[in-house]
Amino acid sequence: MKLLYLTLILTCLCNSASAQLLDRVGNQIDGVTRELEQVTDEVQEQVRRAAEDELSAQRLLDNPVTNPLTDVLTQTTDGITQTVNGVVGNTVAAVLPILNRDGGTAFVEVRVEDNWRAVEHEWLMLLDQPGLKALAAVDAEIIEQTQFADLGLQLVRFRVPAPLDSFAELKKHLPVHLHEQLDRNHIYSPQNDNPQTSINNPAAINPFCHQAINIGLIDTAINTRHLAFKQSRIETKDFAGEAFDAPRAHGTAVAGILVGRGEQLMPLLPAANLFAASVFYPRNEYAQGATMINLVRALDWLLQKKVRVINMSLAGPDNKILALAIQKTIQAGTSIVAAAGNEGPASPPVYPAAYADVIAMTAVDKNQRIYRWANRGDYIDFAALGVAVFTARSGGDYGNETGTSMAAPVGTAAVACLAAGNSSASIVEQLKARAIDVGLPGRDPVFGDGLLNRP
Repeated sequence: MKLLYLTLILTCLCNSASAQLLDRVGNQIDGVTRELEQVTDEVQEQVRRAAEDELSAQRLLDNPVTNPLTDVLTQTTDGITQTVNGVVGNTVAAVLPILNRDGGTAFVEVRVEDNWRAVEHEWLMLLDQPGLKALAAVDAEIIEQTQFADLGLQLVRFRVPAPLDSFAELKKHLPVHLHEQLDRNHIYSPQNDNPQTSINNPAAINPFCHQAINIGLIDTAINTRHLAFKQSRIETKDFAGEAFDAPRAHGTAVAGILVGRGEQLMPLLPAANLFAASVFYPRNEYAQGATMINLVRALDWLLQKKVRVINMSLAGPDNKILALAIQKTIQAGTSIVAAAGNEGPASPPVYPAAYADVIAMTAVDKNQRIYRWANRGDYIDFAALGVAVFTARSGGDYGNETGTSMAAPVGTAAVACLAAGNSSASIVEQLKARAIDVGLPGRDPVFGDGLLNRP
């Protein structure tokens, strides 16, 4: 009997010890599995970053340029070499003829103050009779006098002789009251990086809302024949002119995020009415430009269409006429969301994102890390996914796109749905309440007031 009891006791002890041993082994296996998953994620991230570094290094080798503020080399963001202040470098000459589809010169781009670019010898001014007389006195050529009824602006576009093609010289010859309502016909650029060759499986997302909201887009043209837009309501208007073969890549990608559909693509605003203004002309195979006067034309048209919010995934210099047009647009009750810029952490502000009442969107990756070439500064308002964003491409396929341009539609969708609501609070305050605080506590120059997540 004692032997039987001893056997039972030993059996129980063995079973208990075995169970404990199995638990420990199981826990160790779980721990190893988690470590392996973490290592795998880290290796994949290192490979991705290495690929980006290799691409950036190759760009710099192909297009070396010195940043005048930091005296270091910078990356290219739209297929041509850029400094933090604008487009320069050995792939875009200081004087660049812009050719139409027949090979003739439509106009000439030149490098101007602070390394920005503008149409050679072209200026814009609020229409003013004393000003017109002063322009006639200096042999300025009046190109057009245009009334933008919905903006409440009257502008004159004119060309000056080469010796007068500077602020300093024009101020000597024009009445003092015109100095603050005069500026160049500057050039602006889209804010996306080159398309990524690899395609990540897109995360499943839901629309921001299902209301039939009027939204505006100022961008390149859109490939409206893409299957992604088969069910979309899109009205387009070309402001760049029929003389050019309109670029379509950037606008198609942004529109795809907003209203495009596909097997793996869910629109942020499936019921929206999209009014798309095409303002960009081709500089070369990879780069586009938009004149400031055409941005004004686009803003005026979108106000006619009663849009609630306008997406401007483009950037360039501060411009007095653009600032006034933006101000008039917002005063009319239309919000503006703009890309914060892809010029890098050392870049000064870019516009229109840096205007006080414009909502500036920066880009993060799926792990909430800031896009390495995103601008930073006090003007940054919110962050959203803008790295490897799955969307439509102008060639008829789908793929990943990166840049603050790809984050801007998230802000646009959020603003559109809030504007369609009945809240008495300001749009920005409602966005702040929904944003997730990332980075330093509170508002910071990297993420602004926080992350706006796609639903």
